[in-house]
Amino acid sequence: MKTAKTHLIIALSLAAVLFVLSFILFFDFSYMGERDSAVEAIITGNFKMVVVLFNLKIMAVYALVALFIALFSMLLGIERRSAIFLFHLFVWSWFLLLAIKVSPQLFVESLYARGGLPMKLQVFVTDVVPLWVIYLSFPLPVMLAACKKRRPWHGVVVIALVVVFVFPFKTPALKAQPAGGPPNILVLGTDSLRPDHLGYNGYHRPTPHIDRLLARGANFLNAKSSLARTFSSFTSVFTSNFPPEHKVRHMFPRPEELQLELPTLIQSFRKQGYDTGIISDFAGDIFSRLGFGFEHIQAPHLTLQNLIRQRCLELHYSLLSFLIHPAGRKLFPVMWLMPLNIDPYYVTNSSKRFIRNAVKAGKPFFMFYFSSNSHFPYGSQYPYYQRYARKEYRGPHKYRKVDMMKTYSGYDLSEADKRQIVDLYDGTVRLFDDQVGEMLGFLKKCGLAENTIVVLFSDHGESLYENGYGSGHGDHLRGPYSNNMTFGVCSPFENFAGRRIVPTVRDIDIAPTLLDLAGMRPPASFRGVSLLPVMRGAPFAGYPAYMETELWYTPETPYIKERTRMAYPGIMKVIELLPESGEIVLKKEFNDVVIQAKHRGIQWNGRKYVIMPGDRGFQEEWFLDERPVVGEELRDPGLLSLKNEFQWLLPGRFVYLRDGRIKERID
Repeated sequence: MKTAKTHLIIALSLAAVLFVLSFILFFDFSYMGERDSAVEAIITGNFKMVVVLFNLKIMAVYALVALFIALFSMLLGIERRSAIFLFHLFVWSWFLLLAIKVSPQLFVESLYARGGLPMKLQVFVTDVVPLWVIYLSFPLPVMLAACKKRRPWHGVVVIALVVVFVFPFKTPALKAQPAGGPPNILVLGTDSLRPDHLGYNGYHRPTPHIDRLLARGANFLNAKSSLARTFSSFTSVFTSNFPPEHKVRHMFPRPEELQLELPTLIQSFRKQGYDTGIISDFAGDIFSRLGFGFEHIQAPHLTLQNLIRQRCLELHYSLLSFLIHPAGRKLFPVMWLMPLNIDPYYVTNSSKRFIRNAVKAGKPFFMFYFSSNSHFPYGSQYPYYQRYARKEYRGPHKYRKVDMMKTYSGYDLSEADKRQIVDLYDGTVRLFDDQVGEMLGFLKKCGLAENTIVVLFSDHGESLYENGYGSGHGDHLRGPYSNNMTFGVCSPFENFAGRRIVPTVRDIDIAPTLLDLAGMRPPASFRGVSLLPVMRGAPFAGYPAYMETELWYTPETPYIKERTRMAYPGIMKVIELLPESGEIVLKKEFNDVVIQAKHRGIQWNGRKYVIMPGDRGFQEEWFLDERPVVGEELRDPGLLSLKNEFQWLLPGRFVYLRDGRIKERID
């Protein structure tokens, strides 16, 4: 009894010390490395109880971990206080070492960014120490301690418990009935995936599972997102309407703006008896705010309270070393919202469970898989963060992109930094590719491959510093990078011969296409056109695509030099908190200026027109094959006529003023 008490005292004391040290050394309310004094004032003034209660929960989980380690030390028969302390310190340190190797992006602030010895430690662990060495460094000391006390089987039990805790179980397949009836639809999507970074489309780095899928299907190289941010893009896809029509124009809509009056793609499938589900992580927080008609939704909820909880948890690095394993998301569901801990394994496993449940219910399914691993900050797990990156790189972006707000433009970044960021991005793409392979293998094991149409999807693309266009998405309409979305279809019912379709299509064309593939009619309100004839090889000249920018985060737009822009304050000044729900929304007084300030464009194949309104005038730009066209070159009637497409695509929405400006009528 006395020995057990000693184990518990040492365990809980060490856990308390680790909690206090983390709190003292790392506590602040930054978000992906960015701090804002106004936000910190709001949190400390109005949300103290959220901070206190959540930290009490964190303390309780520290204690729970300590109790399990105490159980291990008692099973091994360790008796001396110094030996008990060293064993507990060893277990905490081993989990920390493993986490640094597997998820180094979590430790950038605490280790790498500090320079000196902490930086060298992280680089040594990630670049020098093999993962198998870290794995073996746990069972060997445990078995030595167990054998010394003549308790070898107790050592085996301790090792087995750690193995079960660390290594996740995959959802097993469930054999479906023979194929028949309506086809299943499985959409495999990830945020910010560029079609030109897929091996099948000519990229120099392979994406083998996606490449094999597209080789049997059809693939659109110039599918345009009408607004390259997740919320508006999905709304355009699901309603088959452009943003001025569906009215979700930015990522912070107010509750009254989330009452969609338009029917959605998902509602069409539900009416036909489909089981409909969306599984997503970080970037899929939109689905907890606007469900679009899905019957089953697993997605995080973006509220200020949850952001506070997320930050409180992020700074406890010792505890995170245990929480990055499957049990962590059970204890802290807010981990689904953490951009620094994106792991598509969990989206994959939950998606498999949804498919299993649909099979058990005997229903066809419309399943939307949406991971966020390709979204900035481009942090991913071992081995993907080092798949393409150079080990000798020692700049700030070794494990993930840092200082997002400061590195939009890229003007101050070295070529080595830019290359590193692209290498990290490509690592996240390869991680998604392996998840695609996992999902396709699961369909085959379930006997569903012959009755499931698979769709490859991204909500938009990403600028990666090409041509001085900066990074990110949704901020401008220059270049093909951020508005180009990935869209490909593979059907077991017909061979599309691996077609790469070059002419322009739109996000609004996706929903009619999926309904056509399933043999269903689209609602009358859908503005898009089915692309199934094009996928079958019909002649095609493309469709004109409408595009617009989103809410800017800063008062300036540093990634566009000599830009024209209507001024409004930075993001922290234009949003507010709804106290009853914790929702973050755009202030009403900024709604009109945010909408009027948008850059807007029309693209039809290689021709593009962009208009940028400003406080003192406006600027027009024309592009031919994404090359700016000026002066005498502006004789191409196809280019000049693009401006008139606004009234054809969105009749009654825009006013053409005498000075050449286009102004939107705001409801």
